[in-house]
Amino acid sequence: MWGAEPYRGTPTNLSLPLSFMYIHHTHTPSQPCLTFQQCSADMRSMQRFHQDDRGWDDIGYSFVAGSDGNIYEGRGWLQRGAHTLGHNSIGYGVSFIGDYAATLPSQHAMGLVRDQLASCAVGGGRLVANFTVQGHRQVVNTSCPGDALYNEIRGWAHYGEVKK
Repeated sequence: MWGAEPYRGTPTNLSLPLSFMYIHHTHTPSQPCLTFQQCSADMRSMQRFHQDDRGWDDIGYSFVAGSDGNIYEGRGWLQRGAHTLGHNSIGYGVSFIGDYAATLPSQHAMGLVRDQLASCAVGGGRLVANFTVQGHRQVVNTSCPGDALYNEIRGWAHYGEVKK
């Protein structure tokens, strides 16, 4: 629906259900998208960057939340993503369009991910019921998903610290 280019190569299927949901922000584009047209354009831009500049087979994220009230499918429920180095086979990568170092995504966008996407994943056997939400920065040396968003997800019911 957002005008995706085809997957390049042969996708790797996930072994379901998964145990983690890794939260990201896109950083670029840095502004939240507020309309379907803008969010779709942002998705196409991210896909071009991931495929053409990074050399990946597709957009790296499993799903992406826009501030237009939609969740956009990247690699989806069944294909391994390229979102959280070393953890792509055990969790979904879910990104919010925008830079959330200092501000938060809309409450609606966060609710879509925290409540609806997660519930759909558990109900559909894609995530275990006791899944763990972590910020990208918890498992990879990065500032993603931004300080503001990271502090927010630390209050989510399924948030978990990294076990050492």
